[in-house]
Amino acid sequence: MAQDPPPAFGQGYPHGSDGQEPAGYEYQQAWYPQQPQTQPEPYGDGQYQQQPWQWQDDQSQQQHVQQPEPVYQAGYYAPYPGDTQPETGYDPIPQPLAVEDPTAPVDEPADEPVDAPETSDPSPRRAARSRSAGAASTSGSVLDRAKAAAGAVLSSEQTPAKRTLLIRTAAGIAALGVLVTAGFVATRPHSSANAAAAPTDTGFAIAHNKVWAAQPAAAAQPGADDTLIGSWLLSDALVRADSSGVHAYDLASGKPTWSVAAPAAGAVPCGLSPTVNAAGLGGVLFRTAADPNSPCTQLSVVDSKTGKTAWTKSLSGATGPYAAHVAVTDDKVVAVGDDKAIAWAAADGKDAWQYTGQGKFCSLSGSASGATVLVHSSCADSTPADQAVALSVSEGKVLWWRGLNNSPKTVTVLSAEPAVVLTTGDKPTDARVFGWGPTGDPAGEIPVAAGGGRLDVAHGSFDAVPGVFFQGHTMTTTLLPDGTGPAVVASYDLSTGKQLWQTPVSEKGAVSAVGIDNGALVLAADERVGQPAHLSRFALTNGQEDVGGGFPPDTGSLLGSGRVLTGGGKVIAVPTHSTTFGLATAYQAKG
Repeated sequence: MAQDPPPAFGQGYPHGSDGQEPAGYEYQQAWYPQQPQTQPEPYGDGQYQQQPWQWQDDQSQQQHVQQPEPVYQAGYYAPYPGDTQPETGYDPIPQPLAVEDPTAPVDEPADEPVDAPETSDPSPRRAARSRSAGAASTSGSVLDRAKAAAGAVLSSEQTPAKRTLLIRTAAGIAALGVLVTAGFVATRPHSSANAAAAPTDTGFAIAHNKVWAAQPAAAAQPGADDTLIGSWLLSDALVRADSSGVHAYDLASGKPTWSVAAPAAGAVPCGLSPTVNAAGLGGVLFRTAADPNSPCTQLSVVDSKTGKTAWTKSLSGATGPYAAHVAVTDDKVVAVGDDKAIAWAAADGKDAWQYTGQGKFCSLSGSASGATVLVHSSCADSTPADQAVALSVSEGKVLWWRGLNNSPKTVTVLSAEPAVVLTTGDKPTDARVFGWGPTGDPAGEIPVAAGGGRLDVAHGSFDAVPGVFFQGHTMTTTLLPDGTGPAVVASYDLSTGKQLWQTPVSEKGAVSAVGIDNGALVLAADERVGQPAHLSRFALTNGQEDVGGGFPPDTGSLLGSGRVLTGGGKVIAVPTHSTTFGLATAYQAKG
C-alpha cells in the first residue's frame, strides 16, 4: 500500500527525518544531453612528437637485425610491437655462469659484436636498444676481467705445488663469483621507484592481440535499432542484447551459442538486468512490437546457461509508451515500471509484492541491487511531489524516504546501494548528485558543473553503458572540460559531497570511463597518430594512474564506444552501436 505523505516540508535541503518510517539502504534512464567529449586533435599535430609511443614502419625496422624487448617505465606505454614480437615488460636478466672444474681446459668463446647505441633517434624503442647494448658492454667487460683473474691463478712462470695450486684456484673462484654478481646487479633496472609504480597485472600492462569478433547470430529485422540494451559476461560466454534479440557468444571463440526466444511474435528486447544471480537467472524485458513507442511490458526470466526461458510475466496492460527496468537478486526478480514496482520469486515467478508510490497518481522509476530497491516517486498529491524512496527487496516495505525539495526538473536513480540520484533543473548549473547512507542519513550534495567542466554522471549503474561508478560510499567518474583542456578523473565521498581526489588525464583526445577493475577505474583512450588505443587505470584509493599496454592498429575508438568487460583472461569491447563497431570484439594479452 502507498504510504501517506507527511505534512509540508521546509524549503531547506536536506530536511530532517520527521514523519518518516524506520530506515534501511543502480537504475538509469537517459535524462540530460551528455556533454561532448574533447575531440581528438587533427592527426599530425606537433604535440605528439615527444610521446613515448612509436609505431615503426617496415622500412625503419629493416635497419636492425634484432629488436630488443621494450622496457616499461612508470607513466609510459611500451611502444606497440609487431604481432610476432610479444612484450614482456622487463629487461632480460643474465643467468649466473656455471663454474666448472678450474683445472680443466677452458674454451674461451670469441667476443660477440655489440651494436653501438644510436643516439639520433629519441624513440623509446631506440632508447631500450641503447640500454640493452650498454648492459651487454658492461657484462662483457666483467667477464673479460673474470677470465683474466682466473688465467692469472692458473698460469705462472713456475709450476706451483699441488697445495699452492688449490689455494690459488679457490681464490680465483671467489673472485669470479664477486665479479659475476657485480655484473648481474649492474644489468638490472636501477630505479626501484619505477618498479613499484609499474602495473602489477601483466595482463593489463602488456599489449593485446585481437582474438575474435562476434558475427550476427541472426539477421536483424528491417529498421531494427542496433543500440545496445545490455550485456552479461558469464564464465563461458558473452551475452549481448539489442533489438535483434538476446544472443550468447562462446567466450573462447566468439561463435554464437544460444538465443532467447521472444515471449510473443514480433516482440523485441527493450531491457536487460545488469547481472544474473548466483543460480544463473537473468531478466529480459520485451516490447510488444518493434515500434520504439510500443510498451516495454513483457518480462522473461531466462537460464543464462542455456538461454531457455524459465517463466514470463506481464508488467502492465498499457498499450501506449511504457518504460521499465529489471534487476535480479539471489531470490527475487524486481521490475520497476512507470506506475509500479513489482517483485516475484526468482525460482518460480510466484508473486511477492507490489509498490505504487508515496500517494495517488504516481509515476515511478528506479531499480534494485543487493537488498535495496531505490525508486523516484513523483505523485500529484504528495508533499514534496518528488521523493527518493528505499524499499526492501525481500518484502517491498518502505525503509526510508527523503523529499527532493530542490524542485527538480528530472530525477534519475543512479544506484541503489549506495543510494544515489541525479536531479536537473531549469539551468545546467542546477544539476546535482545526492547520496544517502544505509539508513537514509542526510545527503551529500555534489554539483555536476564543477572546475570548468561537467561530471559525466548521465548514465549510472543500471544503464547499458555506465559512465559513473560506485564502490562503497564513493563515486568516481570523469570531469569533462567545457573548453579544450584535459579531462580529469575525480572521486567523491557521497556522505559529505566532498572531492576525495582528482587526477588530470595524461592522454590527449577522447577518453571514456568504462568500468571498475581490481580496485581501479578503467579509462579507455582512442587511437591517435603515434598512440595506440589503450586502457589506463586510476586507483580508487588515491587516483594514481597506471598505464596499460596498447591494442592493435585500427582499433580506433572501439574501446570507448560502449561497454568494456574483463574476465576469462580477455578484454571484451561491447559497442553501443553494432552497425559501426560490430557486435563484440575480444582481445587477449600477448604471451
